[in-house]
Amino acid sequence: MRFCLLTTGRAGSTALMDAIAAGDDVTVPGDLIDCRDHELVNPEHLERHRVALERVVGHAVDGPAAMIDAFLEATRDRPIAGFKSMPNRHDDLQALVERPGLRIVTLRRRDLASTVASFMRAQATGQWRREGGRPPTDWRFGDADIPAVRANVAYVVQAQATLSRIPGAIHVEYEALCAPDFACPALDALFGRHIALDDPRPPTSARDYVGNWEPFRRLVEATARQVRRRLGIVAARATDP
Repeated sequence: MRFCLLTTGRAGSTALMDAIAAGDDVTVPGDLIDCRDHELVNPEHLERHRVALERVVGHAVDGPAAMIDAFLEATRDRPIAGFKSMPNRHDDLQALVERPGLRIVTLRRRDLASTVASFMRAQATGQWRREGGRPPTDWRFGDADIPAVRANVAYVVQAQATLSRIPGAIHVEYEALCAPDFACPALDALFGRHIALDDPRPPTSARDYVGNWEPFRRLVEATARQVRRRLGIVAARATDP
């Protein structure tokens, strides 16, 4: 079985991939090359991953689609193999989700304001990997941050809509994944065992660390409404912890 976990980011995808990869029969990119978060076509590490995959398969690998081909080639004898990605990493997402034999799992986060705040902190600090819980320091957004906030909102809203439309995908929500009693029968059936986080923690709300939370939340919600109107997207159920 071959799978791809598609996510917007800032939604617990590394933790979910680690839980999946804990199975003895599962191979992820980090088992073959230096790819800590199992994100095979991460633009920041694309060339390094490409060169490493060439060494693994013994022939030229040209571009992201060929990197996926190389990973699947290298794991053809493994019972289960898969990787993590994001919709905006692919020029032809349709071709990815329609790959024969590739099962798609999506991971989304309902709490849009906290998702965007997490993006803002990660972009400001360069620290993209977290283990959950409240960040060690507070953050306040200012006028200079407004364009980045709006851009992140637009990205997340559009990406979530894209993920929700993938036919045949198994859909998982971050908020559910964080629950101690999380269970997704379709996910368990796909991997042949119960998939859950080893140390689930309550969802982190940006309310707890954004110093000027209310104006930030209002900006996120207003921008989301504008983006949804422009794209003709019906708003998902709002969550404001």
